[in-house]
Amino acid sequence: MAIDYDSRIARLRLKTLIASHQRRQGDKVAEITDADFSLGAAGIIGGTGWVLVLQTPERGLGPALLWMNKHHLRSVNVIVESAADVIARRAQLFAVSIRVWSVVGDGLIAATPSPIEPRVPVPGHHLIFAGIIEQAGATVVSEYGVLAGEVLGLEVCRVVDDPQTESGARLEIGVGIHDRELFQMINGVSPTVESLTKVVQSVLRYRLESATQHPLNRLGAERYFREVVIAKPHLVGAHHLTRAEPPVVRSNLKDAVPCVASGDAANTALVVVCSAIVDPDLVPFAADARLTLEPNADLVMAVAPNNVFPSMTLLANSLHHRARFVVVDEFRR
Repeated sequence: MAIDYDSRIARLRLKTLIASHQRRQGDKVAEITDADFSLGAAGIIGGTGWVLVLQTPERGLGPALLWMNKHHLRSVNVIVESAADVIARRAQLFAVSIRVWSVVGDGLIAATPSPIEPRVPVPGHHLIFAGIIEQAGATVVSEYGVLAGEVLGLEVCRVVDDPQTESGARLEIGVGIHDRELFQMINGVSPTVESLTKVVQSVLRYRLESATQHPLNRLGAERYFREVVIAKPHLVGAHHLTRAEPPVVRSNLKDAVPCVASGDAANTALVVVCSAIVDPDLVPFAADARLTLEPNADLVMAVAPNNVFPSMTLLANSLHHRARFVVVDEFRR
């Protein structure tokens, strides 16, 4: 199979970093056996794997561990240029040998696990908009200090700071930043309950289970999934569930990122992480979510039909505190 140019560059970079690291450690530069890795480059030295994650490094631990298991290796070194501290925190949750390295110049530095991010409260002057959001028929959701309104998991408005207003904040309506900017250009900076209600009702038509395929029901599918299990917690073996913050801030609305709920089952704390796609990084993300919310809770990864494989179950079983998958047949998009 032909190797494309970017793959060759990635493999050369990996070999250069490893060789530089070995020289600085006073070791002999060992020969590395190349191995395919779709998010960057990988190689094997003895029974140890080396993985350079270049694409979405913050979601690279799961793919690196699946790669390690595929090649029946006893340990793996994960190299990233960003998010090394978060990956190192997640690596500690596994009962396997993982070392995480951060690229600094042409060398490698062992990553220090980042602490759990402190909860950020919603500013008081933002909370005055919660009533408007509810009155318009949206669900009030807060994550990392941001107050937003969702319709079956899809954000349709959020509160932002605005020193030009009397309250110091304003409510922006729209799905995503560009849609919010367009809505503001057309309707002005002071939306009414009526205007938000119209948007909520319009979006709701496409978020219902019976709706035909549309971009508005493909966005945020995992958050729609969370609404399903919150409404029917028995689907994941829970007594009740509420929305919870993810372990790291969500960067945008377009990317499919798991979302989190917490609750209890049979007098046991429960953390549920929902994913609507085949996600190779689901297990590390979910374990990190449990760590940030309730380290001793049972962990359930709720997935859609056909979205979990034996390799992912093996990965879940390698956690210090094991987790399980639950397939929810009611979730189909």
